[in-house]
Amino acid sequence: MHHGPDPTTITLITVLILLPLLYRRMRKLSRPQPLKLDRLWIRPAFILAGCTLALLAPQPPGMPARVLAPPDWGWLAVAAAAGAWAGWQMGRTMHIEVHPEDGTLMTRGGMAAMLVIVVLIMFRMGLRGGLQMEARAWHLNALLISDASIVFSALLFSVRSLEMYLRARRVMAAAAPKPRS
Repeated sequence: MHHGPDPTTITLITVLILLPLLYRRMRKLSRPQPLKLDRLWIRPAFILAGCTLALLAPQPPGMPARVLAPPDWGWLAVAAAAGAWAGWQMGRTMHIEVHPEDGTLMTRGGMAAMLVIVVLIMFRMGLRGGLQMEARAWHLNALLISDASIVFSALLFSVRSLEMYLRARRVMAAAAPKPRS
């Protein structure tokens, strides 16, 4: 006997909610936005803090204590490396320029950045469904896979900001007026 909502209905509702949000985000990414270098570290700091809390927070009462074994740390390191690489590549897709009139930094996202976000959402939805159906049969640790996706996402967005920061500094330096001799 099946209890609870139909997974197909949940997926359909999720897609219907996400499509307008993704469309809005895509339109925003296509327009130049001011880039504030001095604030670029704030979002990654919160993301990394949230990731750390998610991984190291004590389990709720009644749940068994969670201990990460050395192989688990290895998988988390692989997820971190993959997220860092993807974040660097995603950061490279962001167009950064100096506004010709007021000299401020402007950024505009590429379609590749949006594609990464869509792929992450689809992967997460597929992962959730696959784990619910096959985790025990495949001897998968659903919590470890969830933790790895958190680590991947945290590094993706943090390294993206780092790449943008480093490149924005080079763009500003190149656009600075040269002293005349």
